Amino acid sequence: MQIFLWIVSVLFGVLSAVAAISQIWGKRTSFPAWIMFAGALLLLAAVVCNGIGRQFDFVVALLGCTAICAAALANGIKSKQLHILHHVIRIVFSAALLVGFAVL
Repeated sequence: MQIFLWIVSVLFGVLSAVAAISQIWGKRTSFPAWIMFAGALLLLAAVVCNGIGRQFDFVVALLGCTAICAAALANGIKSKQLHILHHVIRIVFSAALLVGFAVL
């Protein structure tokens, strides 16, 4: 189960980082893109912390998921294209990851 958590967390972190990098390199460079990138790095760091047995992996994952979700929401509000269902799914997915980090 722990390996599944790592794989899903890494995929979510990498996809979030790719989305942030595409905004940073594109014409739409914004502060939320940097926040999303930092959140993706924090989520990847949480996987490493969990893998080496550190107790604070949940806190790092919480900060990373919060940053990713907040940045995505800020981007949606800024672009005036807020897709509520997309953000709800992202938040529920992040919450599921956090439960995994808390339990494992």
